[in-house]
Amino acid sequence: MSPSLKRLCVTSCLLISSVVHAENAPNAEQIMQQARDRHDGHSFISQVSLILHDKQGNSRVRDFTYLQKDYADSDKFSMFFSSPSDVRNVAFHIENPHEALKQEDSQWMYLPISRQTRRISTTDKRGAFMGSDYTYADLDKIRVNDYRQTLVGEETLQGRDCYVIEREPASPAILTKTGYNKLKVWIDKQNHLVMQQNFYDVKDVLIKQMRTKEVSTIDGIDSITLSETEHFIDGTRSEMRFTDLRYNVLLEDRLFTQSALRRGLKASDVSALQTSAR
Repeated sequence: MSPSLKRLCVTSCLLISSVVHAENAPNAEQIMQQARDRHDGHSFISQVSLILHDKQGNSRVRDFTYLQKDYADSDKFSMFFSSPSDVRNVAFHIENPHEALKQEDSQWMYLPISRQTRRISTTDKRGAFMGSDYTYADLDKIRVNDYRQTLVGEETLQGRDCYVIEREPASPAILTKTGYNKLKVWIDKQNHLVMQQNFYDVKDVLIKQMRTKEVSTIDGIDSITLSETEHFIDGTRSEMRFTDLRYNVLLEDRLFTQSALRRGLKASDVSALQTSAR
């Protein structure tokens, strides 16, 4: 084979390989859907420390128990705060309907000082969750159809190959709810975890960044065990550290109700938990 013909064959093979790769690569919507639907068991429980760092370098720690359970039509989450004393018995509950149902995520908070359970309205979701750099909107599960998304590249973060996706609100209502005019998201190609997320305001200014700092494999599931959000405008930083994380545990349905928020989490609710097979 002549050198010129050999070069032509190599070029043709490279072009064919590129076309095949492009056809097989997922698009931005598919990648975000994989991140939303990633396997994380049918239930789990974890102890969580929410660590707040102010701009003077001072820190405060708020501890809570985090529960999640999957249902036929939704995913439900409950959080029960145990310390320090000023947040003890505060409880929080989230219901994330399956996106195909086209229903809004719902959030409720119980405040023992008033003995009242209130629903977090859409207009309140831009507020700080328990004084942290995470907003109530940040706690909602990924909603693919709320955004227009574009795959803008691939990068490596912490040794992990990631897709990089830019997301813009699909409607003014989403912008009003979150306050974010654009999101830039890094999704791990292998396990579909969100490794980093940048948040931009209406002036396209990067206001904060959420970073996955530690990932551990627990019960065969890649799990975020340390998340950090830094607010560049306020000069503050918040961490969520997950410990004693267990998947596929037997969690009673009554732990995922509004009445459970008022009742609180009792030692007997979790002491006898046993790991169960799916």
